[in-house]
Amino acid sequence: MTRPPAPTPAPATAPPREASPPGQANPPGQANPAPPADGRLRAIDAMRGLVMLLMTLDHVRGHFTYAAYALWHDASPLPTDPLNLDVTTPLFFTMRWVTHLCAPSFILLAGVSVHLWQQRHGTGRPVSARLATRGLMLAGLNMALGLHAPLSPDRVLILDVLWPIGVSMVLLAVAVHLPRGVAWVMALLLVAGHDALRGFMPDGETASFLWRLAFVKSYLDVPDVGGLHIIYPVLPWFGVMWLGYLCGGLADLDIGRRVRVLPRLGLGLLAAFVLLRLAGGYGDPSTFAVQDTAWRTAAAFFNVAKYPPSLQFLLVTLGIMWLLLAWFDSRCHLPHATPRGCPGWLVLPGSAPMFYYVAHLVVLRGLTPVLGRMPSPVPEAAFSAGGIAVFTVAVFAGLLPACAWVVHRRRKTRARRVTGVAHGPQAAHGGHGTRQGGGA
Repeated sequence: MTRPPAPTPAPATAPPREASPPGQANPPGQANPAPPADGRLRAIDAMRGLVMLLMTLDHVRGHFTYAAYALWHDASPLPTDPLNLDVTTPLFFTMRWVTHLCAPSFILLAGVSVHLWQQRHGTGRPVSARLATRGLMLAGLNMALGLHAPLSPDRVLILDVLWPIGVSMVLLAVAVHLPRGVAWVMALLLVAGHDALRGFMPDGETASFLWRLAFVKSYLDVPDVGGLHIIYPVLPWFGVMWLGYLCGGLADLDIGRRVRVLPRLGLGLLAAFVLLRLAGGYGDPSTFAVQDTAWRTAAAFFNVAKYPPSLQFLLVTLGIMWLLLAWFDSRCHLPHATPRGCPGWLVLPGSAPMFYYVAHLVVLRGLTPVLGRMPSPVPEAAFSAGGIAVFTVAVFAGLLPACAWVVHRRRKTRARRVTGVAHGPQAAHGGHGTRQGGGA
């Protein structure tokens, strides 16, 4: 289908929501809504925004849990492991489990966005250079944010979620050049086959170290360096990003087909999860068993391994993600969609996810110790389920204006760049509209 040329960007002085309002209704006779001026799919940004909200919930809970334990030790009202059915409650289990959607959703959508960026800017060196540069930047940012007590002999480097994202981008810079059939086989093997390697460890210090980086959650004492906490082994997550890149063609579909295909894909993944979970065989280190209460039985059914992500974990989380993405698609991009239908309060942080990620960590790392040192009853009120919910909303809402400013500045920069190109040598020969399908 021939796509209409990209609409003219809004003036630089326009606020972000006016530059390309989410879910803009399409003109009469147009099959799909006009793409936004900055080339982003609002449904993807909305899904990313939901990931940012859930991530904030998880990090507020984590910071508050450690602070509460430091104050009250075993008398803390917050369970240190909310997924442990022996110590948790239905509320805390659910509060932790829903945040499982964050990493697989964000990493898979990062792969989709690479496909969309490639559609606009071409294959070959441009996409590889962009991926390698961004990947190294994110890996370096993880080093900066994840290094604790750097001047102490007890220093620890935590390889958190930015680590697999960054390394996966560097690997994808090479993988995008593989034949598509080979790529599908290798990506599926990484995602669905790594469970067969659980328990395996090669001989030799170097080989076992590299194997842990690739496949095994570990804590290592590295001589003359300090502790190394590998939370996110790289290769299973690279498989997720690679699959996202290979599935990027779904975003090229007509919106009418997309909102039919994505729910079927999501339901298919969920059905596969249920079958594997009930079969009690391959795909997760734990076997489902009926518990002594109904809620524990339900929790045990969904309590699958994230570190590294088991096949069953990825089936259930990505199944839910595709369903949510289809819903956001229907709200933001269908012909009858309206600006109010697309959740702009999610689109904003989803349009500036890296800024939001760093900013919310700065806020939490500064705020949590202050709360812990305040007189009673402030810590008791804050370090509770209600306090976690309140502070999650406060941090998320408080960062929205800053996200709006970041998005607005980025659009002004792009508008100036487009204006410069329009007045360049090519303008004399006529321009060609570029595909505006999504944003990386």
